[in-house]
Parts: sequence; C-alpha cells; structure tokens
Amino acid sequence: MSRPMKSIVLAGAVILVIILVGWAMSPVCVPIDEAALADFNVPIEQRTDRDFYLKVFQRRDGRWYQCKTRLSRALFF
Repeated sequence: MSRPMKSIVLAGAVILVIILVGWAMSPVCVPIDEAALADFNVPIEQRTDRDFYLKVFQRRDGRWYQCKTRLSRALFF
C-alpha cells in the first residue's frame, strides 16, 4: 500500500472513531413518571448523580428526566 493511501485509511479510521465516541457519549433523556418519583429515597431535587459530563436527573419544562449517555444506557440498563 502506498504512503498516501495509508494516510487516507488512517484519517478515515480516526474520523470513524471520533464519530463513534461522539455518538456513544451523546445524552439520551427519558421522562420519569410520577409514581417513580414518589418512590425515591432521597428526594430527586437533592440528588447529585452524574454520568460522565452531565447531571443524571434534570428538570425540563416542569418534568423530571433521567439523562444518561448512550454508552451508560447500553452498559447499565
């Protein structure tokens, strides 16, 4: 394989890895229903759980959401 071809293949592989890591680390937020909110031991307002770079429990538009990266959802749920 020629030197320019190796560079192109390497660049393509690096770009593919960056895209896959970006996809795996993107957040996925799921609404939490009212029944589940009532079952929290520590009130959700006081929770400080974090997943890599974001808060797990987030309040948006008056509703609570559980936000985790795609990687965390794949490995732990």
